[in-house]
Amino acid sequence: MDLRLGEIVLIQLQFHQTRGAKIRPVVIVLDTGDEDVIAAPVTSRTRATEFDLMLADWQAAGLNVQSTVRVHKLAVLSKAGVRHMVGKLTQRDLVSFCAVLCRAFCPGSESVS
Repeated sequence: MDLRLGEIVLIQLQFHQTRGAKIRPVVIVLDTGDEDVIAAPVTSRTRATEFDLMLADWQAAGLNVQSTVRVHKLAVLSKAGVRHMVGKLTQRDLVSFCAVLCRAFCPGSESVS
């Protein structure tokens, strides 16, 4: 299975502070062709950091409720955990998503002390 930047999938996520897992939506950031992907979690809770992106076109992306992508909470996830393809970000949201990704992770985008 090849996944592309901006696609949204439901995937099994392991809890990092307690035992267990849940099926949650994520936005794909990178698939290099092996068994893992890098993805950003999607939440229905409103968040307000500079690295959270409230989706403008959440319905067009296949999501059921207003959603926020936690761009700074990237995870390496096994493709074996993918349960369902939800949809993909619209061009408008993809451009915003990439801008937040770069703001968070591109070298030289902010001065380092």
